[in-house]
Amino acid sequence: MKYFLLTLFLLNIACSSNDDSSTTATGINPPSWIQGVYLKELSGQVYPNGYEFKTNDLCTIVAATSCYKALLDIYDGAPNFKTDVYEEIDSNRYYIEITIGPNSYNFEFIKISNTSIKQILQTGDEAFFTLQ
Repeated sequence: MKYFLLTLFLLNIACSSNDDSSTTATGINPPSWIQGVYLKELSGQVYPNGYEFKTNDLCTIVAATSCYKALLDIYDGAPNFKTDVYEEIDSNRYYIEITIGPNSYNFEFIKISNTSIKQILQTGDEAFFTLQ
């Protein structure tokens, strides 16, 4: 009986599939210091656009929230369609490059304090965001 149960157990493991769509080869991993919702701040005024950093996702907020993990999950494994995530993480800087097909999205964020970050734009300009 022991051998029968052991065989069933091993067969179940060998034949089971991983249907967890949150597991992709192209993971997004924002550091804990940046996780939360940040909205744009300019001259002391907070605007309803910015970013949401989750434990496993990066979302943009512009009238509505759009998350990159969902896009990566849709296209991950599609033939002739590249999906990739490159990250650089340290105690006060988060850089991420997300590739979805022919498009590449680059973001660089610097920690200013526990409640504010700045984004270094590709033009070299800066944008400031406050934790909500």
